[in-house]
Amino acid sequence: MKILESTSYLKVEVLSDTVEGNERVIHIRKICTGNPAEQFITDSVVRVPVVKEVEEVKVTATTKQPVRARNKRGHYVKDDPTTPENEAWVGGVAPKRQTRKKRTRKSTEVRK
Repeated sequence: MKILESTSYLKVEVLSDTVEGNERVIHIRKICTGNPAEQFITDSVVRVPVVKEVEEVKVTATTKQPVRARNKRGHYVKDDPTTPENEAWVGGVAPKRQTRKKRTRKSTEVRK
């Protein structure tokens, strides 16, 4: 939640900021001093539900997808066949190629 910022004619003060149960309670005072004929003070209470932090799941090498290596310009790096390591992939391991399913042709019947 974004709390208003003070300007030349509106002063915003946060009186208190507490957590009650599953809600964050913010007491705000707004003081308007733009026009001497229209000076006023308002107090407000804002209740915001507390967002629970989600734990990050660490990705291990076994579950991580292979990623192509890139140079400084963002172009793909090719593999150097004279070295035993595969430079084209981060970690040096290329993914296994997937085999395509053979497409079967439909037989057509000839009518006489």
